Amino acid sequence: MLAYSWVILTAKMPPPFVDYPDWVYQGVLFHGVLTGHPFAGYILKSYPVPNSLTTVGLGLLDLLLPWQWAGKIWVVLYLALATFSIWIILRAFNIREWQPVVALPAILFLNLDFWYGHISFEIGVCLVMVLLAMVKWNAPSIAIGAMLVLLFFTHMEACAGALLLLAIWCAITRHWRKLWGSIPAIMLTIWYTIARFSSGNADASGLTPDYPYGSPTFLIYKLNTFFKTFGYVNAHAQGGLSQSEEIFGKVLFLLLIGASLIIAALCLWQMLRLIGRARIDSSYQVIAIFVLALLTISTGLPQIWLGVADPGSRLLLLAAAIGLVVIEWRRTAGTAIACLSVLFCVMNLWQFARVENNPQMKGRSRDIPSALVKYGHVEPVTRLVYYEKLERKEMDEPIFPTGVFRQNLK
Repeated sequence: MLAYSWVILTAKMPPPFVDYPDWVYQGVLFHGVLTGHPFAGYILKSYPVPNSLTTVGLGLLDLLLPWQWAGKIWVVLYLALATFSIWIILRAFNIREWQPVVALPAILFLNLDFWYGHISFEIGVCLVMVLLAMVKWNAPSIAIGAMLVLLFFTHMEACAGALLLLAIWCAITRHWRKLWGSIPAIMLTIWYTIARFSSGNADASGLTPDYPYGSPTFLIYKLNTFFKTFGYVNAHAQGGLSQSEEIFGKVLFLLLIGASLIIAALCLWQMLRLIGRARIDSSYQVIAIFVLALLTISTGLPQIWLGVADPGSRLLLLAAAIGLVVIEWRRTAGTAIACLSVLFCVMNLWQFARVENNPQMKGRSRDIPSALVKYGHVEPVTRLVYYEKLERKEMDEPIFPTGVFRQNLK
């Protein structure tokens, strides 16, 4: 985490992750509102919006720092929160093995979602892990309620996962009073849902699926979604050529693909083994049911749902965040997962340092099948125009409709 933070802080710009430049841009928009100088063409929504924590956080940082530094500091704060969430969840379950300490960063927090700039959801994953520790330690309902409200404003899928986790916990342990803590988040969700759809559901505009639901290509897409979840990153240049292959070379590039298939299979197998451990105590039973529920739901979700791209991948990551904590790390499979995670952590740091400092670097594609070249790919240069616009102080770019702003550019 410190190494990644160093690369981020010493770079000229915030990370060139796919969605992140858009959120940095919206943070500047929110800073304009805070300082009484809102930008023309952007209007704050009049109802609570789930995907708003990053925009508000960046806007507040912009009060103290240039937007470049605010964008970098927000990612570093996320890495610090991720470190804390790993520490607190292992402490809550009294897990002292070394394997999860080195495995969880690469799988959960320095992964493809990280490179896609899904920082709000990744923060939500951290908060769900903290919530599980709070429930394990029998935290009062008011504290649980406050965490669920924070999760609502972080990301709706993370909040929905947290509500499901709490409901399963109460059903298994019969501690029904803890459900009182979910009422504020549920009321906010109802308010948001009514306001969103009564105003035309603009939050879901701009995305169309590439794969017809239930088609053979959709099934391949679902398999790709699963296997790319556990730490593998294949950075691409804008022309579709692989930057990762250029950095690593053909042999290492192919070895990393093979390692990603192995670690995904091992993680799935170990999470399914939780069913056998559910008899140990009620908390393991809760986690087993939660993981199975998310794996099932993610399999059936479409490519685009309610304005969110690939919602199933986020639920898979959330299942891994909770399920992998309590797997049998001492077994050979657990050690293998840890070792492969270290490999991905180091390799991804290597290419992250290269791409962060030169996002426009060229890629290379030689005699490797196109399916492998495209597997788990991400294009960091996708939205660099937002950084360029901020540097030129030209506030006229279209923005994600799922944020706190409604766009009215003419």
